[in-house]
Amino acid sequence: MTELRATVRLQLNHEFDFLAAAEHVPYFAALGLSHAYLSPIAMARPGSMHGYDVINPMIVNPELGGEPALSKFVQTLHTHGMGAILDIVPNHMAANVANPWWNDVLAMGRASRYAHYFDIDWHAPHTEGKLWLPILAVPLEQALAGAELRLERHVGGTTIALGVAGTKLPISEQGLRLLFDLAGRVLPRFRASADAMDALRLAIQDESTREQIDHAIAQLHTDKAMMRRFLNLQHYRLAWWRSASQVVNYRRFFDIDSLVALAVERDDVFDAVHALPLRLIREGLIDGLRIDHVDGLTQPRDYLRKLRLRVDRAARVDPRQMARRITLHVEKILAHDEVLHEGWPVDGTTGYDFMNQVVALQHDDQGHAELASAWASLSGRSKHFGEEEHEARRSMLASSLATDLARCVRAFERYMTDTPESGDLTPLALQQALTEILEQMPVYRTYLSTGTPSNEDRRTLEHVFERAMKDGDPDRVAFRAYLRQYLLETKARWLSTLSQRRHLQIARRLFEQLATTLNAKAVEDTAFYRYGVLLSRNEVGSDPRVFAITPRRFHTIMQQRATAWPRALLATATHDHKRGEDVRARLAVVSERARWFVDQASRWLAELDRPNRPSHGAMWMLLQTVLSAWPLGMSCDDDEALRLFSDRVEQWFLKAEREAKLQTRWTTPNPTYEEACKTTVRDILLSPRYDALRHSIHDAARSLDAPGALNGLAAVTLRLTVPGVPDLYQGTEYWDQSLVDPDNRRPVDYTVRATTFDGNQLPDELLADYRTGVIKQQVIHRLLRVRRRRPELFARAGYDPLEVTGWRREHVVAFIRRYERHQLLVAVPRLCAAGMATNDRPMVDRDFWGDTAVACPNDDGACTFTDLFTHRTHQGGTQGLPARMLFAEWPVAVLIAES
Repeated sequence: MTELRATVRLQLNHEFDFLAAAEHVPYFAALGLSHAYLSPIAMARPGSMHGYDVINPMIVNPELGGEPALSKFVQTLHTHGMGAILDIVPNHMAANVANPWWNDVLAMGRASRYAHYFDIDWHAPHTEGKLWLPILAVPLEQALAGAELRLERHVGGTTIALGVAGTKLPISEQGLRLLFDLAGRVLPRFRASADAMDALRLAIQDESTREQIDHAIAQLHTDKAMMRRFLNLQHYRLAWWRSASQVVNYRRFFDIDSLVALAVERDDVFDAVHALPLRLIREGLIDGLRIDHVDGLTQPRDYLRKLRLRVDRAARVDPRQMARRITLHVEKILAHDEVLHEGWPVDGTTGYDFMNQVVALQHDDQGHAELASAWASLSGRSKHFGEEEHEARRSMLASSLATDLARCVRAFERYMTDTPESGDLTPLALQQALTEILEQMPVYRTYLSTGTPSNEDRRTLEHVFERAMKDGDPDRVAFRAYLRQYLLETKARWLSTLSQRRHLQIARRLFEQLATTLNAKAVEDTAFYRYGVLLSRNEVGSDPRVFAITPRRFHTIMQQRATAWPRALLATATHDHKRGEDVRARLAVVSERARWFVDQASRWLAELDRPNRPSHGAMWMLLQTVLSAWPLGMSCDDDEALRLFSDRVEQWFLKAEREAKLQTRWTTPNPTYEEACKTTVRDILLSPRYDALRHSIHDAARSLDAPGALNGLAAVTLRLTVPGVPDLYQGTEYWDQSLVDPDNRRPVDYTVRATTFDGNQLPDELLADYRTGVIKQQVIHRLLRVRRRRPELFARAGYDPLEVTGWRREHVVAFIRRYERHQLLVAVPRLCAAGMATNDRPMVDRDFWGDTAVACPNDDGACTFTDLFTHRTHQGGTQGLPARMLFAEWPVAVLIAES
C-alpha cells in the first residue's frame, strides 16, 4: 500500500472514465503524486457529470466503465506506485425512478422494504400519508385537463407505468386492481404486494387481456374523475413543482427536490450504502474514503466511529499481515476559528479550511475599508456581510426551506405536551423564534444529538441566543427562552411518555440538519452572490467578515494543524469552488490596490452606463470577474479566444444572478433582466462599440498578471510544504482561472501537461514565459519530488515559525520543518504588488526588501542551506538570511539544509 503523500482530484464522468484516467497515470506518478482522489464512482443518473446523484450505491457506474474498468485503472495505479481514494455519498441519493430503492417506495409506499431507507415524514400535513412528489410543470388539475398524465405499457408491453413529464412512475397494487376491474379482468393472485408487477406480467401475456387493459387505459385518459380516483390509489401524490417548498415531506439535499436524504443512521441502510466501498477496500482496490457532506448526517460522530470500525475490519483481510491504514477525510466546512472535533476518528478535512487560510493571508486588510465603502455607495447594499447574511437566512426560511422549517416546528410541537414549561407556545410563535435563532448560527451546525452539549456547542448556542436577544423581536423573549432551555438543558423531568434519548434524536437532529442546510443555501449560495466587496473572500469555507489574516495568525493555525491534523488534506481548488485558485490570487492583489480598482471600475461603469443594464452591484461583481479571470496572454485581437471567454463569463453571470435571487432566480427567471446580463457581457468582450473599454480592461488585467502569479506560486509552495497532505485539483498544475461549476469541471488537456512538467528550462526561461503556467507546474513537480524523497520530513516534522525582521517583515512568511537530521526552510512573499514595478515577471524588486531578513533557525545564528530551485547556497549569520538574497533569482525560497 502506498503511503499517502499527495493526491490528484479527478472528476470522472462518461466523457472522462476509468480508462481515460488510466492513460494519464504515468504522468501523475512522474509528477510525484501518490494517490488518485476520485469523484463518486457509484451508479449515478444517466449522463451525470459529477456523480453525486447516485441511483445505486452498490454498483460501480457502468458509464465509467463499470467494475472491470475500475480494476484496470487501479492496477495501473499500483503499477506506478500509486493508490486510490474514493469519494462516497452517504447523505443522499437521486429521487429518480432509476433508483431501485426509491422506485420501490413509489410502488409500495410505507409497506416498501426501503421506506425507512429515506428520511420521509409520512405524517406531514396535507400529504394524506403519501409521498409528496413535486414533479409537475403545472398544478395537478391543469395537468389532468391538459392530458399530461398518461398510462403506458412498456418494457415489451408487459409492464404498465404512469408517464409524467418524461418519467415513468410505478403503479400501486390498488391502482393495478382498479385497472383490471375496468378491463373486466381479475389480477392474478400473489403472495405479497411486491409481487404485483410479476402478476401483471403474467396476466398481460394473454392477447385478449392486453386488449382489454388497453381499452381500460383509454377510458382513464378520457374520464377525468376516474383518473383522479386512480391517482388517489397511488402511494405518491403528484404535485406542482412550486409546492415543494411548502409541502414536500422527504428531507432533501439542501433544497434540491431531485435529491432525497438517506437515513444512514440505521444499520441496514448503512450496510447497503457502504457495501461497495467496503468490498473494494477488502479487495485492496481502495486506500481511503472521502465522506461527502458529513454535516448532513444525523449524528456524524457516531457515523464516523461505525465507519472507522468497518473500514479497519475490511482492511484486515489476512490476520497474519499488518492491517492497511485506510484514510478517512470529511468534507466539513469550518467557520472562522472553529476546529474539527477531536472525537472524530478521521485524518482531517478535505481542505476547505486551508483554502480559506492561505487566501486570507494574501489579502491586505488596509484595502478593505475603501472597497467596502465603494461597494456600498455603488450598490446601495450594506458594507457589512452580516446584514446580508441575516437577510438571506430569513428569506430562505420563508421560501425554499419553509417546509424544512415547518418540519422542525412540528418536531418541537410534538413534544411540547411533555414540557410543562412550554405554556401556550403556539406553532407560529415557535416558528418565529426558531427563525431568529437560526439567523444567528455562526457555524454549520452543533452536535447536540450526541447527548449533553459539549462546551463548544454550549458556547456557540449561548452566543446565538445572546445575539437573538439583541436583534430579535422583544415580544418573543419568552419563546426564545423556551428554546434555549430545550436545546441546552437535558433534564429528565421534561419528559413524561417518551425517553430523553428519543427526544434528543428526533428534535435536535432536525434543528441541526436544518441549520446545516440553511448555512449552505443562505450563505454560500445566496449571500455570497449578493455581497461584492471583493469576490475572492466569497468562497466555500471562507467568511467575508474576516478579510485578511496576519502571518502570526497563519503560523498559529499551521502549528495547530501539525499537532492535531497532520494528515488533513490541503486544497486551494475543488470541484465546489466559486472561482479558481489563481482568480482568487489575482483578486487578492486588488486588496493592495484598492484605490486603483475603485477608480478603474468607476470609469468602466460610467462608459457602460445605458438603459437596461444589470444592477450596479451586479456590474461591480462582473467587472471583478472579467478582470481576474481574463486569460493570461489573451489579447484584445484574438476574436476566437474572446468569444470563448465571453461564453464562460456569460454562463457564470447568469448563474450568479440567479443564485443571488434579487433580480432573477432559478425558479422564476426574469428574461428581460437576463438578456440585459448577456448583452452586457457581450458588449464588454465582443462589441466593437466598446473596443476602447476592452483594451482598458485588458491592460488592467495584464497589470495583475505578475503579482497574481506571485501569489499563486506562494500559495502552491505553502500547500506543498506546511503540515498536511496536498491535494492537486485536476489541471491546476497550470494557472487555474476557472469560474464556478460547471466551468471548473471542464476537460483537462493532460497531453500538453505531460510534455512540459520535466523540461530542462532554466529559471530565467520559466520566469520569462510565466504566463504559460509551466512555472507553476515546475514548482509543484520539484516540491512533490522532495516529498517523495523525504516523506518523513512532511509527515512527522513539526512546524516552527521563523522571525522576520526589518522594514518589510510583514511581507514575508517563513518557517522551518525539522525531522532528525533533515531541515526544510520555506519563505514566501506576500502583499508585494507595490514592489513589482520594474519588469513583467512574478518577482519582487530587490530594492523593495531593504533590511528585511529571515532569522536563522539555529541558536548560534549559523546556518547553511541550498535553494531547491536555483541550487544557490545561502549562508546565514547573526543578521539572518536577507530577503533580497532569498528572492533574488526565484519568486519563493525553499531551502534544504546542506547536510
